[in-house]
Amino acid sequence: MEITQFQLDALREIGNIGSGHAATALSTLLQRRIDMSVPKVWAIPFEQVTAIVGQLDTPQATIYVKVEGEASGKAVFFFPIESAQIMVQALMGRNEPLDLYSDEMAQSALKEVGNILVSSFIIAISQFSGIPLQPSVPALAVDMIGASLDAIFLEEGSLEDTVLFIDTQLSGIPKIAGQFIFLPDDGSLKKLLGATGL
Repeated sequence: MEITQFQLDALREIGNIGSGHAATALSTLLQRRIDMSVPKVWAIPFEQVTAIVGQLDTPQATIYVKVEGEASGKAVFFFPIESAQIMVQALMGRNEPLDLYSDEMAQSALKEVGNILVSSFIIAISQFSGIPLQPSVPALAVDMIGASLDAIFLEEGSLEDTVLFIDTQLSGIPKIAGQFIFLPDDGSLKKLLGATGL
C-alpha cells in the first residue's frame, strides 16, 4: 500500500500523541518528569522490517501485544538491552544491573513499562482514527531480534504489506530509546487511514 507524505505526517502526529500519553504515564510511575519525542516515523514494506530493527542476532527486550478491533494487528515495542536495563533500574530504584533474562521482578517491571508504551500508541491510533482498538495482555521476550520476530510472524493471520514504525526517544532518564512497530492485519491500514479522512 502506497503512503503519501500527507498520510505520513498524520501518522507522525499519531506518534506524537502516543508519546505524550506514554510520557505522562511513565512520569507518574517513576515519580519524575519524563518527556518523550518521536524523531522518525516510517511506513515501510513488510519485507524491510528486519533491515530497520537492526542485526537479527542482536538481543533486545521485545514487548508484544495483539491488537483486536476493526483495524486489528500486532503491536511491538523493541527496547535495546541497555535501555531496558536503565529503565528497570530506575523503576526499581536499583543502582546495580539486573539480569533481564532470569530476574522475574525485572521482567515484570519491564513488562509494565512496555505495556504503558504500547498501549499509549494503540490508544493514540484509536483516538486519531475513531476506530476502537483493544490491546491484549503484553508478552515479553528478551532474546535475539530474529527469534522474537519469527515468533510474532508465525502467529495466525494475514498481515498488511506495509508496516508502521515509530522511533522514540525519552528524556528524564539518560540513554533510553526504543521502536514501536504496528503490523496491521490485511486491510487494517486502509481502514485506519480511511477513518481519518486521509
